[in-house]
Amino acid sequence: MATRQRRPAVEEEDASQLKLGAEFSNAGCLLISEVKYLLENRDKDAPDTAVYNKTLEYVKTFAKYNTTDTASAVRETLRREPALTQFETAQIANLCPADAEEAKSIIPSLVKIDDDKLQSLLDEIQTVRKFQA
Repeated sequence: MATRQRRPAVEEEDASQLKLGAEFSNAGCLLISEVKYLLENRDKDAPDTAVYNKTLEYVKTFAKYNTTDTASAVRETLRREPALTQFETAQIANLCPADAEEAKSIIPSLVKIDDDKLQSLLDEIQTVRKFQA
């Protein structure tokens, strides 16, 4: 009688549960505005490629913050909430939800944070965006 070999259990990826896959387990997350800054300030000798140009066009379109100081202020605001992961921090900063209900609908893992606390963070981010240079 042949014996069946068991396959190792493969963890299902599920962003709503912050199961992003092994390749993301130790990865940092950048804001789109930070990527824009890095691309605009890269080595001048680096060749322009189609991928570089498309990526730069994308980040210019979707960056929410005009300066690195503004992006840093938003990141610092979100760091004050210890329950947020790097992924959640980047998602909130990049998507700029208006209220806690919207934030939890587009980033389901935020259910762990009290609505009032989350709303306070979102309001602070909106204020930073409003007064950015």
